Amino acid sequence: MARLDEQDLDEKRLERRQKRKKAELAAYITLVVLVILIAGIAVASVYLVSGVILNRSDKAAAQASEEISEEAEEAAVIESPEEETVVEEYTEEDMLDEIVGTVLSEMSVEDKVAGLFIVTPEQLTGVETAVKAGAGTQEALTSYAVGGITYSPKNIKSGEQISSMLGTTVSMSKYPLFTVMSSQSMESDQVREVIGITDETEITDAESAFEAGTAEGTALFKYGFNFAVAPLVDLSESGPYGTEPDKVKEITNSFAEGLKGSGVLACAYSFPMNGDSLTGMATNDKERDDIVVNEFEAFKAAFDSGNLQAVMVSNVSVPSLSGDNTPSSVSEKVITDELRGTLGFDGIIITSAFTDGAITEYYTSGEAAVEAIKAGADMVYIPENFSEAYEGVLAAVQSGSVSEARIDESLKRIFRVKYSDKVDQISQGN
Repeated sequence: MARLDEQDLDEKRLERRQKRKKAELAAYITLVVLVILIAGIAVASVYLVSGVILNRSDKAAAQASEEISEEAEEAAVIESPEEETVVEEYTEEDMLDEIVGTVLSEMSVEDKVAGLFIVTPEQLTGVETAVKAGAGTQEALTSYAVGGITYSPKNIKSGEQISSMLGTTVSMSKYPLFTVMSSQSMESDQVREVIGITDETEITDAESAFEAGTAEGTALFKYGFNFAVAPLVDLSESGPYGTEPDKVKEITNSFAEGLKGSGVLACAYSFPMNGDSLTGMATNDKERDDIVVNEFEAFKAAFDSGNLQAVMVSNVSVPSLSGDNTPSSVSEKVITDELRGTLGFDGIIITSAFTDGAITEYYTSGEAAVEAIKAGADMVYIPENFSEAYEGVLAAVQSGSVSEARIDESLKRIFRVKYSDKVDQISQGN
């Protein structure tokens, strides 16, 4: 009994020892697991924190890098100096060019050609003597938009009559008209009395020439005239001012200044020299060198002063300039080479009256007008037969013998004078 008890006791002791070992092993395992877990958590935390830090660092670095790159790019760009914006001033000349260009762009070729002619009111309307403007004038101006109308003593009966006639005629025209008074008409006692020039000023020097030009210009402007074929430039024994170039130069320029100041366009005549071409060919054999230092200088002085806007070319033949007996008014060498080229005149060039024998004996009305335009003239003054002259130039343009550009060239000069007052009105806000 005692042995069984001792045996049982030993077995119980062994069982207790095994249980302790199992408990110790379980505790050890649990400890190891806890250690591993704690270590894992610690490592994970370190990585997590490091990742956040690294991520933040990367962003900051990226941002910094971007900023640096931008600064580097800005630094790399060499800025060029700002270009100054040049605002071109719109001048009165620009305004005038625009007005003229617009008018020309809207004109028919028929109106353009008609605009190159200055005719009498009788040539325009077909009546024997014109003393008023009515339905016939309106109809004629609608068909032929002429550039100007020139009046003679037979058209002027009284101040009221001529003023009404001119005012009505101008109002009927599609385009501004030159209303012309020739120097010969101004010499008529009837005309001088009607327009109020009874005390004739004797022209002896620049001062008296200016006074005379102002008086005549004021009288003409009052009744509606805007164009005077004056002053006469004539350095000959028969000329009104003698043969001394300086004196003729001063008188010519001063008279033109008086006209211009009164609102009347001055058209000096006759280039290169005056002569009697009424009944047939008139030739002047003066040498070119002599003409250059005399006649040319007298005209040029007035050109340079700006007082002359137009020049009338004579029908006189001057072989030393033209090379033959061609009348100056249809000679390219006289008009283009000498007047335009040598003297540099850029105003309006007008022929003398094409009713002179120097023209009518050698040219038809159409031929004379075409030759004048080809030679460089801008306007044909009183053709022998207006309708034939007009049709001749129109046919030349339509066939290409005379270009439309050539016609436009002349019209630009003419319209720059005619529309200059429009620029003044716009500039003054009227």
